[in-house]
Amino acid sequence: MLVAGVDVGNATTEVALARLVAGQPPEHLSVTRGPTTGAKGTAESAQGVLDLIDRASRRLGETPTRILLADLHPVETGLRELAAGSEEDLGGVGIARPVSATPSGVGAAAGQLIDLAELVGDPLPLPVIPIVGLIDFDVAATALNAARTAGWQLVAIIVAGDDGVLIGNRVDPALPIVDEVADTDELPRGAWAAVEVAPLGATVVQLADPLRLAVLLSLDPTRARGARNAARALLGHRAGIAVRREASGGTTEQEQPRLATLTDGSTRAIDISTTPPGVGDVVAIEGIDANLIDAFWSALPEAIDDAALSLRLRQRRAVGLAVLARRDDRALEQALAESFAGEVVVVAAETAAAVAGASTTPGAGHAPIVIDMGGGTVDLHVQIGDHDVAVATAGAGLLVDRICGAILGIDPLRAEQAKRHPSVHVETPFILRHEDGSRTFLTSPAPPQSVAHLCITERQDGSLDALESDLAPEVWSRLRRAAKRTIIAGNLRRAITAAGGLPRGELAVLVGGCAEDAEIVSEVSLALADLDLAIARGDVLGQHGPRAAVAIGLVLLHAETL
Repeated sequence: MLVAGVDVGNATTEVALARLVAGQPPEHLSVTRGPTTGAKGTAESAQGVLDLIDRASRRLGETPTRILLADLHPVETGLRELAAGSEEDLGGVGIARPVSATPSGVGAAAGQLIDLAELVGDPLPLPVIPIVGLIDFDVAATALNAARTAGWQLVAIIVAGDDGVLIGNRVDPALPIVDEVADTDELPRGAWAAVEVAPLGATVVQLADPLRLAVLLSLDPTRARGARNAARALLGHRAGIAVRREASGGTTEQEQPRLATLTDGSTRAIDISTTPPGVGDVVAIEGIDANLIDAFWSALPEAIDDAALSLRLRQRRAVGLAVLARRDDRALEQALAESFAGEVVVVAAETAAAVAGASTTPGAGHAPIVIDMGGGTVDLHVQIGDHDVAVATAGAGLLVDRICGAILGIDPLRAEQAKRHPSVHVETPFILRHEDGSRTFLTSPAPPQSVAHLCITERQDGSLDALESDLAPEVWSRLRRAAKRTIIAGNLRRAITAAGGLPRGELAVLVGGCAEDAEIVSEVSLALADLDLAIARGDVLGQHGPRAAVAIGLVLLHAETL
């Protein structure tokens, strides 16, 4: 009988084909992997399962007659940023943010925002800051030089593209020019604005001082103190812009955190200042209609050695939330039964299957402790003698993606790559600075868009994926590891507490997608050092690494019933 062990995860679906004969060990034939379609356990996720089975069947030349499933509990993850304006409004500052990794010139200046195309006719009797859209830098420089010749007072320039230095070289190398401002279309024309570019290696001074910022934006003394939040937003950056707005006359309305209801009836705010309770202690969350098994949340990590960066991250009040819900509708099972010609059987819980699969790791024998770190959950299974405990906690790889994406300003899919691969900073077209501070020299120049940027070294050909972030690679490395430590290792600690502790000196096998990440394995090992465990990465069947433990485990458990 040909069977398909199916593990539908929150991010990835795996299908293991095997031939079963009663009384004999399974003949494992293949493991196929692909992204989960739709939410885990829903009818939409059935399509991904069927596609993988079809792909594997075509390679084998035979179709399975039975699908083996685990009892599924889906996890939802998300990240919410609460309003950062705290005590008052921004003191008349409508926009205050860092910009440009490659600015031109040095100094601070204030003037009226104006489109490049409007620099015609009689010049305005006041300083102006032209906004240059996505046009050729030579065309822009020609227009700017013509405007200066005609008498326009250009005190700074804001550029949408990455041509700031090229424009500065053709207009005035000393003029403050910030580039890579993606939302130039949203800047309010006619508004009074300030731009500052600090010398290389330094950070803004004028825009980071609330009184100097107030003077640049011509704010009256009653509003100057309110500019402190805007000034804080620009601390620690080499370049920034601030745009004045009319006073709002009071405090900003601040979004409130969600409330979690605990088993004892009390409530706890889901915020950066609170910690999640123990496993299973959250029974309801405001705005989420689900039968909860567990909930976990995490703030953005702190940059311990960079006070300005820590302040900026904290001011965002960003909280990543994962909830583990009980699903009783059997939607996936029913959808597969309607579309698949053979049988669909629910074999066991995911944790039991993970133990069976992890125990095929060479040298493991029976794995007494299995830690399954997937996209949605960190699952702990302890099976020693008569002691058999399984604990599933919400929050794992996908929550790390959310946190990393929020730090870097990228989507979770791209953050998945950024969290796994080393980063570099392209200091010059020929020099890369690595996370350990070392430098390497390139034999051919790096792409222009990567210069002065944090880049992910994710491609096999050595090409770079340039990010918009201005973080140094060593800082990003520490933040990335801190997120993994807080979420994965922290959640594992919650699971161990819920399980009543672990016996010292036992073997613990790590499986799941997160176990492929060497940094996560390292953080888990360090976090559990006091338990004196023998922590090893799984290698399912000696050939699949830590992946496919559940899919293979379902096959093994089902074979025992024949």
